[in-house]
Amino acid sequence: MPFKSDHALSLITRAQKLGRLAHAYLITGPRAANCEGFAAQMMSLVTAAHHDNLDDWSQEGAIILRPESKSRRITIGKAGDEVGTVRYLERMIHRTTGPGGYKLGVIVDADRMNEQAQNAFLKTLEEPPPRTLLLLLTPQPGQLLPTIRSRVIQISLMPPSGVRQFSDHEEKLLAVLEKLTAGNSGSISAAFALKADFQAILEELHDDIKDEQEEEFEKEQDHYKQTTDGTWLKQREEQITAQIEASYLQERDALMDLLLAWMGDVARHQVGAENLDLPEQARATAVLAQRWEPGETMRRLQTLRKLESYLHTNVNESLALEVGFIQAFGR
Repeated sequence: MPFKSDHALSLITRAQKLGRLAHAYLITGPRAANCEGFAAQMMSLVTAAHHDNLDDWSQEGAIILRPESKSRRITIGKAGDEVGTVRYLERMIHRTTGPGGYKLGVIVDADRMNEQAQNAFLKTLEEPPPRTLLLLLTPQPGQLLPTIRSRVIQISLMPPSGVRQFSDHEEKLLAVLEKLTAGNSGSISAAFALKADFQAILEELHDDIKDEQEEEFEKEQDHYKQTTDGTWLKQREEQITAQIEASYLQERDALMDLLLAWMGDVARHQVGAENLDLPEQARATAVLAQRWEPGETMRRLQTLRKLESYLHTNVNESLALEVGFIQAFGR
């Protein structure tokens, strides 16, 4: 369940007072949730020292890892003195102490750790020094090994009210949903058109993710081809394929969440709710709230929830979308 940052911090405060503060947390959320700022606040709360950003915390003894290599990956590193690697964090977390006697480590974009780095990090995660606080930040927790996720407490953050930021693909979906306010909405042809627009966004999304991952892979090849053999290349190709699919599924889920929020706002208008998930789209959702009966809106909403559930199975994506959109918008 996502929390606003102030609520999440209050839970951390309570855990510390009860002596139940964990040594490792996985902090997730969209860009607008500002996971880095939350991590800085959390360290301030735990240690009683105050810094607003991770750069300042690095001056206080916190070990901050970021994906800064040519390949934009966090690697295991060859030795403990190779800054920005997991080996460096392992070495420095034992040697450096921050405010309050805490040993502080933060991995920004932890999903950028390759598998070797993640396996190496497990040792520190399983056997940390006393008074250690490790924070892993990522918008894609599914990219981390299950063995890592099982050893941390996850904190999912939501953006503050009024500052939700949409990706380019989410903006395109919002534009598509505006078509629902047209007079011909509710017909089979309109449902097919809506489904086609939605699937076009998904295809563009997949292509963008594929292009980004393959571009990074090319950089890795240039960087490592002189020092590794063909085995590494084959394994990395398999990892890239898995990462493309995982990233796509996560972004598709975000688009479905947006679609559900839109339909949920239609229902909220109908019951007189004050707070909307998408206040900037209030005019359009209000039009549909006037046009549809409340029972009809709930049927559409339930259909979309079923579609979201089906998409988490091995069902054919295109077929599931076609059936779901016809049932939700074709009558």
